[in-house]
Amino acid sequence: MIILNAIIPIALVVLIGVVLVKWKLVGSAFFDDLSKVVFKAFVPVFLFVSVYETGLEDIGVTLFAYFVPVLVVFVVLALTFSHRIALTSTFSNNVLVGIPVILSVAGQKGLVISLAVISGHSLILFTTFFLFSTRVNVTPSKFKAALSIFSNPVIIGVLLGLIFNLFDIPIPQQLFKPLEMVSDAALPLALIILGSSLASLGSINRSVIKKTLMVTTIKLIALPALVFSFGYWLVGLNETQLISLTILAACPTGISVMPFVEAVESERKVAHNTIALSTLLSVITIPTTIWLVQSIH
Repeated sequence: MIILNAIIPIALVVLIGVVLVKWKLVGSAFFDDLSKVVFKAFVPVFLFVSVYETGLEDIGVTLFAYFVPVLVVFVVLALTFSHRIALTSTFSNNVLVGIPVILSVAGQKGLVISLAVISGHSLILFTTFFLFSTRVNVTPSKFKAALSIFSNPVIIGVLLGLIFNLFDIPIPQQLFKPLEMVSDAALPLALIILGSSLASLGSINRSVIKKTLMVTTIKLIALPALVFSFGYWLVGLNETQLISLTILAACPTGISVMPFVEAVESERKVAHNTIALSTLLSVITIPTTIWLVQSIH
């Protein structure tokens, strides 16, 4: 019942985006523009306000417990298949999916943990990707995409919030109040955009279905299982840390992987299909993951 109470409100907000697209109440250009505004302004402001108010406690333990198992999976897949498949299997849609779910299940303490992971997520995984890609051609577009990590509004929002928090820089109430208003609107709008994306997904390419199923299974089942096991048995995380990191690992593949996998057509298709399939299936797998973690811990 607790899980349903957490997931149902999120699902209903996502459904708004689906309805808006399916019933053609707004055009596709609307969501293109809305997405730019939300992810370049609203979400960074949300992250800034959250980090400013809470800080990033135990960031070392959090990053260690999450990225050690994630990087193990990355390296194994990169050596077995390719670094593009490895990135598709490990890069999570933590902001759009992870944060709303964690806030509902683990509250503000869970948010602090998720923000610590988000602060290093792109930098660590994209850097690892490029360490493996030195054996092949690094195209200008991929290099440019890598450099964009440092100008990513999401990363900037987290870093600025951390700086203001660490140095205890005061923000006048007249300025902070509108920041809070924008922050409050960020997640509902992001979920509506997710719903519009789900409604606009195309059909899955059958020629790469086997590899898509394998990568999706790794992303939604194997990766969160490994993160949970590592955190539970080896690191000894508490319940909030454990469920937050496991949810982050169980999130579907993030669309940010696309610029990095476009060089090989077959793997580009696998990435596109995995984003679609993992996003759809996560509606089932994430609640199941939450239930399993709460049952075991």
